[in-house]
Amino acid sequence: MDLRERRREATRVEITDAALTLVERHGFSATTVEDIAREAGVSPSTFFRHYATKEDSVLRGDTLFEAEIDGWLTGAAAEDVTLAALEDLSRRSFARLASEPADVRARLLRTRRLVAADAHLRSAAFAADAMAMCRLTDRVADILGGTDARRYARLLVEVAGTTARVVFDAWAEAAETDPRADPVTLYDGATADLRRLVTDGRP
Repeated sequence: MDLRERRREATRVEITDAALTLVERHGFSATTVEDIAREAGVSPSTFFRHYATKEDSVLRGDTLFEAEIDGWLTGAAAEDVTLAALEDLSRRSFARLASEPADVRARLLRTRRLVAADAHLRSAAFAADAMAMCRLTDRVADILGGTDARRYARLLVEVAGTTARVVFDAWAEAAETDPRADPVTLYDGATADLRRLVTDGRP
């Protein structure tokens, strides 16, 4: 990342931090783009150079998570695209998140708590997740090929994505009382729960 991109990223982070602070303080509906820009020390036009909507500034999330999946899919053979492989990739992504600086982890967890608490943000997050899942499903289906590829690809991507979302939310909840809560441990527990559900339908 060159100097210009580092500055852009720093501005995006400042805007997101301002958005999170104001939404936590006043609620999403009572917070405007102008409020966020003022809190971040930028103009509204600068805000819109970095984020298309107020929702985007709050829901920035972990920008590397989807990129890691994209990178893995690039050049992957059909036999490599399995649930076990996606789970291994997700586990490594959670391990990376656990080792991120405290401010990065805190920003992500604040976002997840706001999503859980606000119906509008929850709808926006679901919509963004659905778009990402559709895009990844298309990529996986293209790799797999065959008549049933899209059905299998959708199941694969949706199961992996839902598991990750469950873990993000569980991590945000656990970290409120235990800042040392480990997302990798939570992910291992969630995948074990998934295995039990698939095999006997009981927790």
